[in-house]
Amino acid sequence: MNALEAASLVMIPSGYEDGTLGSLKPTDGTGDFTFSRGSNISATRVNADGYIEKGYENLLLQSNSFTTTWANINSTETSGQQGYDGSNDAWLLEKSAANGFIYQSISTSGVQTLSIYAKQGSANSIRLLVLASGGSGEADYNLSTGVIDSTSPSVIGSANIQDVGNGWYRCSFSVNFSPTTQLRIYPAENGSTSSTSGSVYIQDAMLNQGLVAYPYVETTTAPVAGGILEDMPRLDYTDSSCPSLLLEPSRTNLMYQSELSSILNSSPNLTKVDNAALSPEGVQNAMEFVPTTAFTNAHYCVTSGVGSLIAGTKYTFSSYIKPNGFNYVQVGGFYGDEWAFFNLSTGTLISLGSSASSGNISSVGNGWYRCDVTYTFQNAIGNFVSYVGFRIYDDEAKSYYSGDGVKSIYAYGLQLEQDATYPTSYIPTYGVSQTRLRDTTANLSSPAIAGATEFTWFFDNTDSVIEPAALPIFFLQSELNENLIYWATQGGRFYSGSYFGFPYAVGKVCVKYDGTTFTMFLNGVKSTDTLTKSFAATRELRALNSTNEGISGPLHQMLFFKTALSDEACIELTTI
Repeated sequence: MNALEAASLVMIPSGYEDGTLGSLKPTDGTGDFTFSRGSNISATRVNADGYIEKGYENLLLQSNSFTTTWANINSTETSGQQGYDGSNDAWLLEKSAANGFIYQSISTSGVQTLSIYAKQGSANSIRLLVLASGGSGEADYNLSTGVIDSTSPSVIGSANIQDVGNGWYRCSFSVNFSPTTQLRIYPAENGSTSSTSGSVYIQDAMLNQGLVAYPYVETTTAPVAGGILEDMPRLDYTDSSCPSLLLEPSRTNLMYQSELSSILNSSPNLTKVDNAALSPEGVQNAMEFVPTTAFTNAHYCVTSGVGSLIAGTKYTFSSYIKPNGFNYVQVGGFYGDEWAFFNLSTGTLISLGSSASSGNISSVGNGWYRCDVTYTFQNAIGNFVSYVGFRIYDDEAKSYYSGDGVKSIYAYGLQLEQDATYPTSYIPTYGVSQTRLRDTTANLSSPAIAGATEFTWFFDNTDSVIEPAALPIFFLQSELNENLIYWATQGGRFYSGSYFGFPYAVGKVCVKYDGTTFTMFLNGVKSTDTLTKSFAATRELRALNSTNEGISGPLHQMLFFKTALSDEACIELTTI
C-alpha cells in the first residue's frame, strides 16, 4: 500500500472553490479547509497554462438588461434577439432621432476597459463613449467590415474589435479617467451618429479595470467578480505541471499603475508604447520601451508614482521584462545605487548597486523574466529620491549607444513592496496602490485527524520563503488543547513544550509520534534531536494562526497518518 492509500488525510492542492480547499481524502468534505483572504481581488496566481491569472470585476450594473439601470435618449431597446452565444439574450438598440443613445451613470477611477458585443442592424457601425469630468474617450467600430473607423486621443494604446462569429464582434477600448461619470452606446453609420434612424444589436456590456477586456461576467444590481475570487485558494502552477497552494503574507504594491507606461517618465531618449505585446497574462497588455537614435547611455524611464518612501527602509522592486533586441537592463532605484543589472539573453544577474542587498532573475516562459532587486532606500537627492524604473543598455559595459527606434524591451507588472526582502506574487494596480490580504485557512476538525494517539504528519513546503521572524503556520491540537506547532518563532522548529528538530525546516518534512517520542525527518535525513513527551489524542488541525502570518510560499502536499510510520518510510517520504 502506498503512502496516499495509507494516509487518513490527503491534501494535494487540486480541488477548490471560493472559500474551500478540498482534500483528496476523505472525500465527504470532512477533510476540507475553509479559506479566506478578505474583501479584495488583488491576488494573482500562475494557472495551469502558465499564465498569470487575476481577479477582475464587471463594474457595470444590469450588464445585459438595457432597460433597467440604463437610461436612453431618443432610442428604444427590444430584448429577445438572437445573440452571439446562441441564446436569445441580445437586444435591438434602435434610435428615433439624431444622436440617439443609451447610457449608464457610473463613478469609477483609474485604468478601465469598456467592452460590448455588437452586430450590425440597419446601421452598420456603433460608437462607444466614456465620459469623465475631465474629458471623454470614444471609438467608432464598423460592424460591416470589422474595422475601427476612429478613436479619440484619450484612448490608451489602440481600441480592439474581435470577430466572434455570425456577424458579431466584441468591441472594446481603454481609458484612464478619475472619475468616470457616464458610459454611452450609439447606433452609427460609417462612424457618424447624425442619421435620424438606424439600429444595431448589442449584448453583454462590461467595464473592468485594466488594459484589456476580460472574460464577460453577468451583473444585476451589483458588480460581479471573475477570475481569482476574493476567498479562492490560489493553486499555483509556477515551475510545475502539478499545483501547489500559494500561502503568502499581506503585501502592498506601492506602484500606482503597474501596467501603464504613462506612470514612467521617460528620458527624451526613450519612447513608450502601451498594449504592445502579449504579457505573462497571455493578453495584449505589455508595455514597450524603445531607445531612440540619440547617442547616449541615458535611455531610461523612471517614476515617482509610489508615494513617500522611508529612508533606511528595505524595499523590493520587481517587474516582468522581455528582451526585444536589447539584452541588458538595470532595474530598481536610481539615485542611491539601489539597482540590479541583468543580462536578459542569459537570464543572469551581472551586478548590484552598493545599496542593494540582492537581485534575482527567473524565467516565467515565452521569453519573459521576472527581475527583482531588494535595496535600502537612501533618501539622498532632492525630489528624485523615490524614483524607480529601468535603464536599457546595449552592452555589459553600459556604453553610450544609439538605438534604431525599433529594438526595445517589453515590461509588465511593476511592483514595489515595503519592508520586503523578496518579491511576492504580482499585485495589479490601476491608479492607486493595492494590498493583497493574507491567505488564511480556518480550523479543520475531521475524523481523519481526531483520536490519533500516534501519528505521522508529512508536509512538502519545498520552495517556501523564510521570513526573518517566522510565525506559526500549522498547528495540531490535542484533546487537552496541547499544540504541536509546525514552524515557530524561536528557530523555526517543531514545538511541543520544548523545541526540537531541524531549524528553518523548508523542504519535505515528517514529524512522527509513537505515543512516547517525537521524531523529525527533513529531506530524507532523520534528526538526532528528539522529544519525549505525553501528547493526548489529536482533535483538530489548524492552518495559519488567526493573528500570525507565518512563512510564505507553496504548500505542495500534506499527509496525516493515524500511525507512526517506520523510520524507513519517513525517509522515503521526505527524500527529494
